[in-house]
Amino acid sequence: MEILKKLFGGRGYIDGITIINLQGEILFSAKFNEKLGAHQSSKELVGKNFYDVYENLSPETSTIYKAMQVGMPAYVENQYLEQVGRKGIRITSLSIPIKSGNRIVGAIDLSMQAQSEPPAGAVHINLSAEDLAENRTGKMAGSFSARFTKQDIIAVDEAMVAAREYIDIVAGCNLPVMIYGETGTGKEMFAQAIHNASDRKNKPFVAQNCAAIPETLLESILFGTSKGAFTGAVENVGLLEQANGGTLFLDEINSMPLNLQSKLLRVLQEGRFCRLGAKTETAVDVRFVTALNTQPLEAIEAGDLRRDIYYRLAMMSITIPPLRQRKKDIPAFVEMYVKKHNQTFGKQIEFLSAELIEKLQSYSWPGNVRELEQVVVYGVGQAAPGARVLQYEDIEEKFTQMLQADEGRQTEKIVPELAGAPHAAQKTQPLRQAVAQLEQKMLADTLQLTGGNLSRAAKILEIPRQTLQRKVQQYGIEPNPQNQ
Repeated sequence: MEILKKLFGGRGYIDGITIINLQGEILFSAKFNEKLGAHQSSKELVGKNFYDVYENLSPETSTIYKAMQVGMPAYVENQYLEQVGRKGIRITSLSIPIKSGNRIVGAIDLSMQAQSEPPAGAVHINLSAEDLAENRTGKMAGSFSARFTKQDIIAVDEAMVAAREYIDIVAGCNLPVMIYGETGTGKEMFAQAIHNASDRKNKPFVAQNCAAIPETLLESILFGTSKGAFTGAVENVGLLEQANGGTLFLDEINSMPLNLQSKLLRVLQEGRFCRLGAKTETAVDVRFVTALNTQPLEAIEAGDLRRDIYYRLAMMSITIPPLRQRKKDIPAFVEMYVKKHNQTFGKQIEFLSAELIEKLQSYSWPGNVRELEQVVVYGVGQAAPGARVLQYEDIEEKFTQMLQADEGRQTEKIVPELAGAPHAAQKTQPLRQAVAQLEQKMLADTLQLTGGNLSRAAKILEIPRQTLQRKVQQYGIEPNPQNQ
């Protein structure tokens, strides 16, 4: 009974009733509110298709369809409803399936005009309590499980929709798949969604970031160890065995040492491997999903990714576009983050100002969705107590700092040597050689700046430490060993 008291804001009445059958045909309709179409008689709507009358709804977005699909009541607040020939409004809706025996034959929908309409120049946050209960940002994968599904991936932009829909094709086979996307685009979310859409969904999902583990340990973590393999070694099951029957996700695969990539290639080809120190082979059935945040062919050219393993790992591939290339997705992400952090700060923000959305869509987002959430957190925290609209003023200070930092990054990318382009054009030096010389100078200068500290230099250069170490050896640069 408690839940009934909360329905429709506890107002105790409804503004409309609609009954449809499984085909979406309207069997009965009664409206008691002018904005819902009280002037229309039931006869005008009976016989028409529900989705022809309410043109912005579809089987995927309407509660009445969800109720028939799952056989349970579906409730949504502040859903936008747009009837053909009428101005759209916000409604709260409860849909209940209708059964004949054990068979669902239709559904009845009870609706009421939402209590609040957006202020001028604001957009309503279109997330229900049910959406938040299944909040995709709140999902955390367990040690050997995948929580994210295809439905958790926000996709409004056409390119992102195509990438998301390709998950079904990828999940339908056991071929290795490589995911490319910048840092913060959601590569592991895609990996988990692939696993959960495949026939391996009830088996382990094991994830490992190759850049997060020192290369001296990565081999033992991946393959496991046998007792006596080295001083202090014990029997230890590696990631390959832990993922047996399921999916192994290796992020930043280009950070894996080349010799280890070679050993992994053998597993891909034969499905067998040896633990460190073991004399017998172990057979595994693992679906490989890998990811990297640089273009695969660029990683190959840089010597960070073996060409032969690339061909095996990228038999299927997905490219996740960065946020700056899918700005249609930004409002949906902001809605989700506001709803989430309303709870964090005890706020009641319901709307987003048009200026806020415009400003957010004008930015390049080098940090992608992670950076966007950080901004929204700041804005919700800054919003005045009781505020209903998240305004640009709430994020302005943070946003200005981001713009200045971005301008600084763009300036730093301008190579001084290229400033005299006409003079440089007169040189006959091959491009590859010129790039190598410039790279060598940048590495040497950065190492000098950090006193030879490889970890700090790698962070400044925004490359994996293993890559920097390899290039230092390649160019014969002498870092100070005391500060490594």
